[in-house]
Amino acid sequence: MGPANQVILCVDDEKNALLLRKLVLEKAGYQVLTANSAAEALGVISRTPVDLVLSDQLMPGGSGTDLARQIKAEHPKLPIIIISGVNELPSDATNADLFMSKVEGPAAMCAKVSSVLDRAGSDQPSV
Repeated sequence: MGPANQVILCVDDEKNALLLRKLVLEKAGYQVLTANSAAEALGVISRTPVDLVLSDQLMPGGSGTDLARQIKAEHPKLPIIIISGVNELPSDATNADLFMSKVEGPAAMCAKVSSVLDRAGSDQPSV
């Protein structure tokens, strides 16, 4: 399954960062959904099949690692990447499949998304 068939949910409370990630991932060929909060992301996942979640770590009302824990409880095989401006790995990041820094840039983000999706298995059904 190529990028055009894969759906990524981007989660961030900062609209500009969310739009930038959406544009970069769409240019790489992915279908991209967005959510402005962890609660909104959980709603999207409950209604729409997604192949990967890319979430900011620091958000009001629930961190990316909190979101990862909640998602994995319902969808243990759904890959999750946490992206943060803080380079320190949070102590509760165990539910994330990958933790990356925002300073790594768009090319690294696309490479890591592709790698995590490949690792998850292209034959895995969406949840």
